[in-house]
Amino acid sequence: MVIISCRLDGNPHLCSNGTSCNVMPAPKKKKISTPVIVILCLVTVLIFLTVIAIVWRVRKTQGLRKGSSVDSQNGFAKQTDNALQFENRQFTYMELHNITNNFQKILGKGGFGFVFHGHLEDGTQVAVKMLSQSSSQGTKEFHAEAQHMTRVHHRNLVSLVGYCNEANHLALVYEFMSQGTLQDHLQDHSSETILVHLLNCIAGLEYLQKGCIPPLVHRDVKSGNILLSETLEAKIADFGLSKAFLSEANSHVSTVVVGTPGYLDPEYCNTFQLSEKSDMYSFGVVLLELITGLPPIISGTENVHLAQWVLQRLDKGKIEDVVDPRLEGEYDINSVWKCVDIALNCTTQTSQQRPTMTEVLMQLKESLELQNSYYNTTGTITCSENLYSEVSEVSLNSAPEIGVSRMTEISGPTAR
Repeated sequence: MVIISCRLDGNPHLCSNGTSCNVMPAPKKKKISTPVIVILCLVTVLIFLTVIAIVWRVRKTQGLRKGSSVDSQNGFAKQTDNALQFENRQFTYMELHNITNNFQKILGKGGFGFVFHGHLEDGTQVAVKMLSQSSSQGTKEFHAEAQHMTRVHHRNLVSLVGYCNEANHLALVYEFMSQGTLQDHLQDHSSETILVHLLNCIAGLEYLQKGCIPPLVHRDVKSGNILLSETLEAKIADFGLSKAFLSEANSHVSTVVVGTPGYLDPEYCNTFQLSEKSDMYSFGVVLLELITGLPPIISGTENVHLAQWVLQRLDKGKIEDVVDPRLEGEYDINSVWKCVDIALNCTTQTSQQRPTMTEVLMQLKESLELQNSYYNTTGTITCSENLYSEVSEVSLNSAPEIGVSRMTEISGPTAR
C-alpha cells in the first residue's frame, strides 16, 4: 500500500479543502477623467454652433442678394430694411473726411444733400454725396439709390464707387464727372453735340428698361440729372426716386407722384399710374429744352409748358422760331424738324401714343446722320471724333427689333 502525502505548506493560496482562499481580483476598467469629458462636450457644441452659423449666414446672404420683397399691392419690388449689400467699397466717415479734405470743395446740392469733390488714395477723383440731416430725402431714398446702383452697370449711367453707412453718416461715392450737368451746358453746344448727348441718355434709359431685371423707371429724368465726363460723354445720375417693376409684364403701377415739375408725365400726375413711358415724357422735355435753350416752364403772365410753347410757335410753320438762336443757324433743317417731331411725340398726354426708347434711339441716329451730312456739305465739322465714335457703338441691347415708322405728323399735347 502506497501512501501519497500532499504538502500544502508554502502555498498560501490554497485552502485545506482544495480551493483557492485568496483569489486574485479582476483588473479594474480604466475610468475617463472629468476634464477629458468636458473638452469632448465643448468641441461637439462648438462644431454644432459653427454649422448653424454657416447655414444662417448663407441663407442671409442669399436673401440680401435678392435685395427686395414683393409688394403685391402695387406690383413693384419693395426695398427691405436689411443691411446694404454691396460689391463696392465700404468707406468709414473718417475716410470720407480725408478723401474730401474735410469736405472742402462743394460740387453741388440736391434733395439728398451736398455733393463734395474728393480724391482716392490712387488719385482717382470722386464725387461724395452726403445725406444731410435736414434734406428732403432721407434714409429710404439713400437705400433705394444704393440698391439700384449696385445692380445697374452701363457706360451711360454714372458708376457707384462705394458707400458709407454709419449710424449718423450716410454717403454714396460716385465717379467724378468733371464737366458738370447737361443743364450747365445748354448754351455751349452745337446741334450735333446735343444729339450725341441725347443718344447717350436714351441708350442709358433703354438699358434701365430692357437690360435690367426687373426693369427700372428713373422717375426724375431732367437735364440737371444728366452729367458730362471730361470727354463730354453724357451719363444719367440720381436714382433716389427710381422704381423697379416686379416684372416686364407690368405696364402700369399705382404709386405716389414724385419728380420735378415741368418734367413730370401729366398722365402719371392725374392717374397716379406710373409706366415706362413716364421716363419717355421727361426725355421729350429734355430734348425740347436742348433745342430751344428754354426751361421746361416758361415764366410770363401765364406759366406755359415748353411743349405747348413749341406747338404755338410751329403754328406759323417756321422751325427757326423754335430753335435756340445761339446756334446761329448752324444746323440742318430736316434734322431739327425730326428732333422736334420726336420730342412732341414723347410729350403727348397719353402714354400709349408715345414712342418706345428703342424707336427714339433709332430716330435720333437718323437725325444725327442728317446733321453730320450737313456739316460735311458745308465744310463745318464741330463734333469731336470721340463723341461720334461713342454714338457709332450705341447698341439696342438685346431688345427685339421694332419696325419704326417715320413720325412726320406733329401730335403734341393740345390741352394742358
